[in-house]
Amino acid sequence: MGRPSPRLSCALFLWLGLATAVGLRAQGASPGTLYVANLRPLAGASASSASGTATILLSADGSNANIDVVFDNLTSEEITAHLAIGGTGSAGTFVFALSTGQVTNKLWTFAPTGTFSSAAMISALKSGTLFVEIDTTNYPAGELGGPFLLGSGSQTFTPPPAPPAVNLKIVSQSDAARFLAQATFGPTLADVATVTGGGYAAWISAQMALPETSHLNATRADATAFPNTSQFPVLSSDRYAAWWKIAVTAPDQLRQRVAFALSEIFVVSDVASALSNEPEAVANYNDMLANDAFGNFRTLLQDVTLSPVMGNYLNMLRNAAANPAKGIAADENYAREVMQLFTIGLNQLNPDGSLQLDATGQPIPTYNQATIVQTANVFTGWSYHSTATNPSFTGSAADWYDPMQLYPAFHDATQKTIVNNVILPANQGGTADLKQELDTLFAHQNTAPFFARQLIQRLVTSNPSSGYVYRVAQVFGNDGAGVRGNLAAVVSAILLDPEARSTAYLSNASYGKLKEPLLRQTAVYRAYNASAQNGRFVSSNTDNALGQTPLASPTVFNFFLPAYVQPGILASAGLAAPEFQITTASTAVSVANNLYNSIYTSATPSATTLVLDLSPLTAVAASSTSLVNAVNLLFCGGNMTAATQQAILNGLAALPSSSVALDRARFTLELAVTAPDGAIQE
Repeated sequence: MGRPSPRLSCALFLWLGLATAVGLRAQGASPGTLYVANLRPLAGASASSASGTATILLSADGSNANIDVVFDNLTSEEITAHLAIGGTGSAGTFVFALSTGQVTNKLWTFAPTGTFSSAAMISALKSGTLFVEIDTTNYPAGELGGPFLLGSGSQTFTPPPAPPAVNLKIVSQSDAARFLAQATFGPTLADVATVTGGGYAAWISAQMALPETSHLNATRADATAFPNTSQFPVLSSDRYAAWWKIAVTAPDQLRQRVAFALSEIFVVSDVASALSNEPEAVANYNDMLANDAFGNFRTLLQDVTLSPVMGNYLNMLRNAAANPAKGIAADENYAREVMQLFTIGLNQLNPDGSLQLDATGQPIPTYNQATIVQTANVFTGWSYHSTATNPSFTGSAADWYDPMQLYPAFHDATQKTIVNNVILPANQGGTADLKQELDTLFAHQNTAPFFARQLIQRLVTSNPSSGYVYRVAQVFGNDGAGVRGNLAAVVSAILLDPEARSTAYLSNASYGKLKEPLLRQTAVYRAYNASAQNGRFVSSNTDNALGQTPLASPTVFNFFLPAYVQPGILASAGLAAPEFQITTASTAVSVANNLYNSIYTSATPSATTLVLDLSPLTAVAASSTSLVNAVNLLFCGGNMTAATQQAILNGLAALPSSSVALDRARFTLELAVTAPDGAIQE
């Protein structure tokens, strides 16, 4: 059978189909008038670290709304701020002007504006196509902005009821495959058999007991096996190859899968100039995440904070105390992100992760710019570890592997007031300041639900229910033995929660997630034991092919935002769709093509070509039903729709009579992994 060619129209259909497949399950917006926009630097302002929150309170009769906008850390003077429909910059159409500076209770009375009626503007708000934009001198086309999404919050909190119990002892093949899609880089028949035979908890325990597979060792081994002629003995290509090899073949799948999730929360990236030629350092950072994956969150938080890789990435390394006389302030970058992205978020949360609202129905900020300034002073005086007798704060050689050390002369010794108005006494020293800061963030009421929600999103579902977040957050707070932050218990709670395991949730409108392109590709490689003659795995940057390269996101905000809004049906239902942020007309083509190319390799592949062992499929290729059942299990968890199954069966029936078993196997696999069913995790 001749090799079919991918078609652009098919890829675009897939792109639209993905949204439809989730969107058709989305219900209308739940009652409520609060809409929230998380403000982030816009595409043309990647150098900005500004952030903020905007809210719209829609009146009960829909005649007007009140707008609040809170932000900080703009790179330059604000020029203007406004609301626009359709996007930011040239992509959006102006509909309402905002005053410059912080906006409080700004009344917007709906009236026809330009080509938009009042009803059209309200519809845009509800569908996620109404944006707030802040323009500055440095970025006149827009520095900060974001779309509004239906908010969820309350002034008083009532614990959610317990969910119906689910039997975790009886595990079908489909149950096991669904579980493994959440807990590994892709199910294999061998792992399915292990889980069905021993159960979920036994598999988790066995996985947690396995030793860590080292990315640093694998990176160096790849550099030795495949030496280069550049001035650098180890290249990023060696790190990429090591990451893919471990993702596809390492036995400690759960540890590595959680480490990958953590790398998308505690982000560092070799896109940064300081890290672009340090693949060993980045690999070592990944090892740190893997080592801490089942430890304590407090340990993880300190290891991340004192990592020289993170220190370089977010400017804590060589961050010296402020010198007002010289107009020098402590760098605020790490102080901002350790709160905003790593621990507590921008607004106060209830124990279930919903917003805590004030008496006027507005979110309550967790901190302000003054808090950031004070916190920045905490993170001063740290630089590379050195064994020298008199090490230099600015001149010590780069030690990428040991935690940063304190240089007391460069630490700010003043009294500091940090989040929750906790006071750090003057002159207690940089080590004590750091400990008290991290202890405070660790104990903060937001940390458990904030972190729980993000880890659930990365492993199980984009829109966990408030009950799911609450249950996992409770385990974070107390693992049953009085320990806070036990990540082994947190991971187990996420994977064994009724919302993760019960098939009853599959019919819920908000359940499931779009698979990340990297995970769609690793699943194919793992399912059919991909290997190359030279023993090497993917050694190239995969941004163009997949829209992602491991530990190489474009910004500290990861490849996609946890609260990203996909305009349309999903936004109207108040559903986040993080992975859709990198699902574009371009990546719909490139991801499908990459999957396609991994399936259809030449009869005489080169030594560097990864080739699948499709013998499990060719062995049953005579039966179209068996082929469909096989791919349905591994790539859809047994939940492929009847329509997709029938479409594949019809395609198999239409193949030329000359088609051999390999043709039929490849055809079936291609349709399964590029269909919406194979792209969505349930």
